[in-house]
Amino acid sequence: AAILKGSVNEPTTYPTPNKSHGSYHWSFERLLSASLVPLTTSSFLLSTTAYPALDGMLGLALVVHSHIGFDACFEDYLHPRKFPVLGNIAKWGLRAATTGALVGIYAFNTNDIGLTELVKRAWVA
Repeated sequence: AAILKGSVNEPTTYPTPNKSHGSYHWSFERLLSASLVPLTTSSFLLSTTAYPALDGMLGLALVVHSHIGFDACFEDYLHPRKFPVLGNIAKWGLRAATTGALVGIYAFNTNDIGLTELVKRAWVA
């Protein structure tokens, strides 16, 4: 049984255009990556106790940035055509880990010292 359908002489089918997978998606990734520089810098220069929303935005941006990066790796290396079961397990595992990280960072920022203060204390320890 062949993995690919058809023969080499048949034209390639192109996916239907979708805004979430096109240039808008790419622009969002670049904007998010670029926003990490001022977010990180301002979080460490300013007191996080005075600006807890800044700490929350940094935590959210880091988790979303990491999610997009891991999702791209899974998309490239665990393609559904080649790894139908493992690819789905990895994608849903990533979604569960991202949700857990977001809940954990929210709880840590609201009930404890916060992400930036943790890094500051660990840096001088």
